[in-house]
Amino acid sequence: MGKIKSAILTAIILSAIVVLAFFATVSYTVPGSEGVKKYNSFLTSINLGGDLTGEAVSVLYPKGVISDADYQFGIPDDKESDKYDEYRDKYKQFGSVWVEKEILGENDANKDAILSDVRKDADTLSKRLAEKGFSSYSVAVRDDFTIAVSLPTNFTYAEYYDSEYTSSRSDKETQISNTVRYLAYGGELSLRNSEVGVGHDNILTPITADVNSYFKSFKKLVRAGNITVKVDLSEEGVKLFKDISERVSAAQNDKAVGFFIGDSQLLSLSLSETVEQETFLITVPTEETAEDYAIVLDSCIKGKTLVLDYGTANDVDIIYTSAALGGHAAVFLFCAMLALVIAAIVYSAVRYKLLGFVNSISILIYSLTIIVTLLLIGIQLTVSGAIFALAGLALLCGSNFVMFEKVRSETQKGKTIQSSVKSGCKALLKGILELHVVLIAVSLIVALVCVGEVAACGLIFFIGSVASYVLYWFTRFMWFVLSSAVEDKFAFCGFKRKEDEDDD
Repeated sequence: MGKIKSAILTAIILSAIVVLAFFATVSYTVPGSEGVKKYNSFLTSINLGGDLTGEAVSVLYPKGVISDADYQFGIPDDKESDKYDEYRDKYKQFGSVWVEKEILGENDANKDAILSDVRKDADTLSKRLAEKGFSSYSVAVRDDFTIAVSLPTNFTYAEYYDSEYTSSRSDKETQISNTVRYLAYGGELSLRNSEVGVGHDNILTPITADVNSYFKSFKKLVRAGNITVKVDLSEEGVKLFKDISERVSAAQNDKAVGFFIGDSQLLSLSLSETVEQETFLITVPTEETAEDYAIVLDSCIKGKTLVLDYGTANDVDIIYTSAALGGHAAVFLFCAMLALVIAAIVYSAVRYKLLGFVNSISILIYSLTIIVTLLLIGIQLTVSGAIFALAGLALLCGSNFVMFEKVRSETQKGKTIQSSVKSGCKALLKGILELHVVLIAVSLIVALVCVGEVAACGLIFFIGSVASYVLYWFTRFMWFVLSSAVEDKFAFCGFKRKEDEDDD
């Protein structure tokens, strides 16, 4: 490759890196917006895990169970009145909660059954949250009668540190509250219509029928900007909906089928004609809501319902905690990662001269690949995830350094650079390939099988391993491009032939 072609190709690649790096790392006020609008860099738009921005904690109380604070607040002021005695006789204390004696039964006969239901509900809720793909979360039974839920806030760097993004942060808090509220809906799935349905609940399905048998799945579907929940019916469900849709579409006023979990409505399917297909879509306002609805409904048709009523239909109380690693943990993490990237670049340049510049290009491309991928896929970055991203960088640099040293050892045998590169790379080809294949396979399995932070780390390392192997070959290509126009290729690499040393 000639000097001109080499220079043009190098300029194009470096220009692309500079432009992408600018948008990935620099936030700035949008010109012409009078300082009102601000562009958020890719880096500051990445969702961060609970260890970097704190957690959202909520305690769910079954119906008939209240906290000690609520109990104390409800005590009548007049201690001599009958209401005071009635109130005190209504509850029994267990740890930091108070339980209505009516639901406990005589001599606490129902206590064990209630505790068992709470544990089952905690397990079901944990499985529902696992479907959300949070980097970390916890569901634990507290005081035997309540369920404590902890979720990452999912704030971005800008939302957590920049006061200009308080509205965006508020939206995230609303999403978290809604997620806990929706996923904690208790009760069975039912279809209802106020005009056609029968009974006091306006149920559309036969009383003796198992409504879950009519559905195959509920899934979130986003297509062409439309946010929907995709409903897949079984063969029996197609027949049911044909009958239901005929009756509902002919109704005078209420022409919709409501999908209820317990007494809480999630979806509403408006009908103007008979439905005979196996699949239909129901529009939902936001992606988060669509995902939450799909998770709850799909959980119910698989027999995973919450037995007790936790009163989340109206609202839930959320407490936001500070980051476990400190308020500026994200800043320190980004600084540490930047320092390691710079250190790798400096070491490359010192050790391998201009060849180190080739490795530095690969390092920058790898870093940008991780940043863009985290943003596009929506992976929550945690400290563990950052470590696995750096592990992928170490894999890339290690592969390149091993290749460089192997070529160096070949030059020590008196070979030319071209011959040394050919024989050195050929000797390493199988080992480099096998190493990357094993790491890619293991990380992919972890990402698919595990949940939470472990799955996120597996996915990050999978991306890093794939990028490492691709950039390993890119390094060889750029080595050829940049060194092709150089006469002294040994000086370009910082290598020295054995014969030259003997001559000295």
